[in-house]
Amino acid sequence: MNVKESFGKAIMDKRALIAIIVIAIIWRTGISLNGEIALWESICSGIALFILGWVLFAYVYLMSKELKGWLEMNKIFHWIAVSLTMINIYVIVYYGMRWYRLAESGGVEEALLPLDFLFRDIRYIVLVIFYCVMIWLAKYLKKVHDDYLILSKGLEHIQKTFLIVW
Repeated sequence: MNVKESFGKAIMDKRALIAIIVIAIIWRTGISLNGEIALWESICSGIALFILGWVLFAYVYLMSKELKGWLEMNKIFHWIAVSLTMINIYVIVYYGMRWYRLAESGGVEEALLPLDFLFRDIRYIVLVIFYCVMIWLAKYLKKVHDDYLILSKGLEHIQKTFLIVW
């Protein structure tokens, strides 16, 4: 087993995905306790989402290139990659605007709405959960493709046997 396969299996493990979600919840809870968000805290949150999102995009896109023999599955992977691109662009725009506002205000931004920090935390956690679900679903899509190849090879063998007998 090479490094790519072992990394793929490790990241697709249910425990690893749960750990990512738990770490994200602890992180957001920790930085929200004082009611202020510093620029460095926002940068850490944004970069973590940025890395997670674009690595997932690259993984899905490369999987679509590796899967041969089933055009429909490649289309599914391409549209998942397009969807991930849109979410990742949202993350870039959102955090770019936040960092600009935080840098202008000296690193601390006051909450304008009573539940503003809660909404930020929920947005962050939902994005992390979305990325983890996409990782989990990619595992099953690859399994569907592998099962299709096994089935098609089995049918190919049956057809050859039938032609020989015929």
